Amino acid sequence: MKKKIIIITIISIILTFIIYFYTKNDEINLVSLGDSVSLGMTPYNIEGLSYNDYLKEYLKNSHKLKNYIHEFSENNITIKELIYEIKENKSIIIKNKKIEIQRAISEADILTIAIGMDEISKNKITTKIRNEFYDDLNELLSIIKVLNDNKVIVLSHYKTNYQDDLSLSKINAIIRDITITNNFIYIDINKILQNEKYYFDKNKYYINYLGNKRIYEEIKKNIL
Repeated sequence: MKKKIIIITIISIILTFIIYFYTKNDEINLVSLGDSVSLGMTPYNIEGLSYNDYLKEYLKNSHKLKNYIHEFSENNITIKELIYEIKENKSIIIKNKKIEIQRAISEADILTIAIGMDEISKNKITTKIRNEFYDDLNELLSIIKVLNDNKVIVLSHYKTNYQDDLSLSKINAIIRDITITNNFIYIDINKILQNEKYYFDKNKYYINYLGNKRIYEEIKKNIL
């Protein structure tokens, strides 16, 4: 009887370690970087439900979420400014804990990036702007590549009233090519947001919760 109890105890300990091991491996650090698109900004200058929030809820409900860090996403941040923050290793306080941006990026199991819309979507895209965009995005993703080689998702831009189809296609070609060169995952959100129901109003700049949910579904399809 005593021998049986010992065997049962040993088996229980082994099972506990097995469960812990697989559960631990399933835990996911989700980190988002970017501008207003990443934040789900609305025309009312407040944050709404973003695709990152939908992804977070999915991981949480699936008992796979370890941490969700979205505080490094900032409204109207430019690519140059984000590069500067990473190089300077900007830190923030979350629940009385200091979090540095380089560490957050390096520890991310899933990293989403939506950047550039705020700085170029309201202007006519000239050759100079396009060339600067290429250089800046190339530098940003090269830096991130050094820090993280896991699932990095980079979103395209989408159509606004300030952009013609040709200019937008050239910008998205840049995003796609640099993303793929770094072995990251490119998501063409312009392709999936071709419906007015995904926007707050007809100026087609601010994406509503339906649009953000649609982006989340596309990301989920590509990585989960």
